[in-house]
Amino acid sequence: MSTASPRPQLSLDELRRLKWLLGGVLALVSLWTVFFLDVEALGLVAVASGLILAAMVWPQLPSRIPAWLWRLAVPAIIVAVAADFYFSAETLPVLIRLAVLLVLYRAVAYRRKREDLQLIVLGMFLVVVGGVLTVSLEFAFLLLVFTGCALGFLFVVTIIDMVDSGPKVMRPEEMREVPAWARGSWPKIFARLRRIMDWRMIALAGVLFAGVVGVSALLFMLIPRFEIGSSFFLDKYITRKSRTGFTETVRFGDVTELVRDQSVAMRVDLTDTASLSTLPYFRLIVLDEYTPQGFKMSVGLKSELLRAERVAQVLRGQRTAREAVGGQWTFYLEPGVSRFLPLPGSYTALRLRDPAPVQENRGNRLVALRSESMAMTAFQLEGVELATPVSDLALLRVLREHRAGDLRAKDSGRYLLGNLNGPTGVENEAALTRLVGEITGGAALDARAFAERATAWMQARHAYALSANIPRGEADDIVRWLQSNEPAFCEFFAGGLAVLSRAAGHPARLVAGFRGGALNAFENYIMVRNSDAHAWVEIFDGEGNWIRLDPTPGSEALGNTNATTVARQEQDSSWSARFDSLRVIWYRRVVNFDTRQQVELVDSVRSFATVTGDALRARMEAMATRLKAWLAGPWDFGRFRRTVGALALVGALGWLVIRGGRFAWQRWRGWRAPGEFDPVRREAGRWLRALGPSEALRHAAAGVVDDLQRLRYGRRESWPEPAGVFKRARRARREATRGPTD
Repeated sequence: MSTASPRPQLSLDELRRLKWLLGGVLALVSLWTVFFLDVEALGLVAVASGLILAAMVWPQLPSRIPAWLWRLAVPAIIVAVAADFYFSAETLPVLIRLAVLLVLYRAVAYRRKREDLQLIVLGMFLVVVGGVLTVSLEFAFLLLVFTGCALGFLFVVTIIDMVDSGPKVMRPEEMREVPAWARGSWPKIFARLRRIMDWRMIALAGVLFAGVVGVSALLFMLIPRFEIGSSFFLDKYITRKSRTGFTETVRFGDVTELVRDQSVAMRVDLTDTASLSTLPYFRLIVLDEYTPQGFKMSVGLKSELLRAERVAQVLRGQRTAREAVGGQWTFYLEPGVSRFLPLPGSYTALRLRDPAPVQENRGNRLVALRSESMAMTAFQLEGVELATPVSDLALLRVLREHRAGDLRAKDSGRYLLGNLNGPTGVENEAALTRLVGEITGGAALDARAFAERATAWMQARHAYALSANIPRGEADDIVRWLQSNEPAFCEFFAGGLAVLSRAAGHPARLVAGFRGGALNAFENYIMVRNSDAHAWVEIFDGEGNWIRLDPTPGSEALGNTNATTVARQEQDSSWSARFDSLRVIWYRRVVNFDTRQQVELVDSVRSFATVTGDALRARMEAMATRLKAWLAGPWDFGRFRRTVGALALVGALGWLVIRGGRFAWQRWRGWRAPGEFDPVRREAGRWLRALGPSEALRHAAAGVVDDLQRLRYGRRESWPEPAGVFKRARRARREATRGPTD
């Protein structure tokens, strides 16, 4: 009689259906990595995901597609990609869209071994590109899922290839027939998988996979890194369009669109958040030329940035006279925000993660990368001082020469004085002159006094809103809004103050960036979201300085008065902030711009392990000393009785725990698989294994083994009384252990 019960196995058709499922999941995961890239392929990915999901749920769908459509699919993809290459100036997005189309084609078509391997290669292309161009924590999760699916998919493909003697390539005419494996139902296949699964092997594989991932992550943190994106030169093949509108041109309404976007734009890690007593204004870009649609950076200012471009890692700033705020500021700027770096004030040093082409205009306190990074941008500021005016002696010299009658000063450097004008035209100029007279009352005011009056005048006439209803007319939008009582958003308030100041003879310009932020309550850093986007004004005080003013209702008018500490004003303790703190841990420890914190992490882990080991060793030595002292103490009958009673109690409790755990395990197994688990059969199998290895045992238990085999493998009706059989087996093992008696 056979003593082994073979484990059920999947049939060939069931393996093919499992392969179809794993291939679909593999394709979906690889497609979803495109969502982390700023390319025009998200709509295509969404459509492809829907089609792949439909094919996964209903495997018979591909057979309903006409044969001529399958024949035209590849030529159509070639024509579409050729047209995409012709009309697109970017190479990498075209390749990504091509890969998406090919993954879709391979995922929804019936496949054999060669097509399965092609699907893996195509999916790996998308995953590799996503890994090069992003450092997102969510991408790391997708990468783990893709790796697990790819390993399982290859395993199943290999098994099928070992037993399948058919062709290795799918012929086009076969696509018209529904395969036998596609006619089954998913509930049946899932129930079949559940019955044949060895959960112990799955648990062991999961532990091994987690161990490999953990060791790989540790090695990644310890091994020196290099910039993969730079090594592949991928930034030359893709042009990123800023999602925030913080480019050289900001139209009215661009910043306001961000107020509705709650995604995180950057994270600012401060070593001393308690010293931050003013609301930070993160200055990104200066817009000094007026257009009827908004403001833009003048040609002169752009030229200065281009002329100052150089490859650098450390930039020296201005020495501050007062005490620095916040200690060391570490910025983690998300992709798609801007190529301009956000600056909260003056600083003594700016340090990038790696040397990069940088454009710096120290006079206007502007720092920009040559192109917008496709990955997270990290940089540090030291010696930060908030709300400091921007010194500009060049403009002061130009204005003095111009007022002295030197007409050549009109074309001095970047300051084409026409760039300091507002709306032109008789109607616009007449309206602005009337409004300036209404604000000043005919008095001669300096720049700061005029700005205060103009701000109060605008806030008295206009409320803040996320939309602007501009009256019809021939004048510019900003002039028509100033003459109305309509509400508007921050660009109109800032643009209105800049236009009024210029009309009054005070140079002014628009500045765009972020205002404020919320302190993450779990990792103690400032989260700045796209909804914190803001626009304000810098006005020239006539003494060589640009001073900041914020005319938007609800803001401090001069932007330099003390406010409630940011850490006390806004703390985000939501679940989204909790998950976001994991991203900052990832940034700090893995993709930070130097290895100092990683070395500190390793040192802290090592010191923690040393201290914990020393403490544990000291505690064990103390316990051993106390045990020796207790054993060496005087023993009497009462002490002996208490000791024996305590040991008996501990032994009884341990026995109860073991028996209770075994009983609970057996009941759970019986509830989970009532047809496969029987405690009597299990006990009989245990005794057969115990009596099997030794010939002496089997000879002593010759009459018992047959009864045990009936209990283990026979029909229940043929069973002898189980308790008696187990009692005789126990007696036989005891007699065999003692040996023959004389």
